[in-house]
Amino acid sequence: MRCPKCGQVGSSVDRITLKALLTPDGLRRGVPNQPHYCATRDCPAVYFDREENVTFTEAELTVRAYAKHPDDATVPACYCFAVSAGAMSDAARSRELREMVAREVQAGHCACEVKNPKGSCCLGDLVRIERAEATSTAAASCCAVS
Repeated sequence: MRCPKCGQVGSSVDRITLKALLTPDGLRRGVPNQPHYCATRDCPAVYFDREENVTFTEAELTVRAYAKHPDDATVPACYCFAVSAGAMSDAARSRELREMVAREVQAGHCACEVKNPKGSCCLGDLVRIERAEATSTAAASCCAVS
């Protein structure tokens, strides 16, 4: 289903995610039966349901959505264990944090469906951050002047 604000395809998300993350005002508007998540960075919509003609913006969430602020070092990429891109600012720490989250997910200690605005696991985001950090570190060391 395409987002009514930006036209990009959104991903289906469980209603429990919205129930957990919407503000009281957002909840009073009602949780749609088939909500979708819009991960498009510059789109104001976070959740939408075209059939019910409803959208929710970040102002109606209790957390900021990482997909909307991937360059903000303070916004969590992992909501269960409070890991932000800023915390993963060097290659060694990045790997350590991603591995910790992977262990916790494997142990069943996560609550992605109710803590992460996208309603699913963050490990893909953490891997992308880790790769970007490794690439950045490699580029910096390659061109460093002594």
